[in-house]
Amino acid sequence: MIKDLIKETLRGKSLPRILINNRMKKTQELQGRILALASGNKRPSVYRFLKINKNAKIVSVDISKERNPDFIADLEKPFPFKNNEFDCITCFNLLEHIFDHKNVINESYRSLKEGGRFIGTIPFLGSVHADPDDYFRYTKSTLEKLFKEFKQVNIEALGYGPFSVNYYMIASAFPKILRIPLLFFAILSDKIVVKFKKNHGKDKYVLMYYFECKK
Repeated sequence: MIKDLIKETLRGKSLPRILINNRMKKTQELQGRILALASGNKRPSVYRFLKINKNAKIVSVDISKERNPDFIADLEKPFPFKNNEFDCITCFNLLEHIFDHKNVINESYRSLKEGGRFIGTIPFLGSVHADPDDYFRYTKSTLEKLFKEFKQVNIEALGYGPFSVNYYMIASAFPKILRIPLLFFAILSDKIVVKFKKNHGKDKYVLMYYFECKK
């Protein structure tokens, strides 16, 4: 993880993005027919870290023609797919940009095969990032209620603590090389804080949530 923190920081990746990518390494291999929501031919860096079976078929859908997706569709409306069509649906950093986020979840559930997986990430603390709009932030309790139709729901907080949250908020103001000592100071400080105040860790000061739901 230390190697990844250094390498990805020098590449200009934010701490939340690094934590997402590192979490993807632990995700069970994706197989079969996969639907990538809000994605096109140029996939985000998270796909470099996911284990995807060589025989898997990825289908992308997005509202933007510029991203050159396989399907162009408004995700606030019914998806252009049949019931029980996909083995897995990915939803990375999307729900906060969708006003009718319940439609995304309901339509994903409908489009998944029995036993299929709905996996993704969503930011909690951080800057407003319109793409084209930014509507919501969700707590773990909110996500559990939103995903209540799924048989199994796993939601994990990503982060270290309050210092890491503050590092993320100011990191872009510093050259990449200076971000590394600042980052490790923040992580070390968080470990010290958590040692004395156990409830001040990543579950309280959340940068991102990773979720995986099974139909």
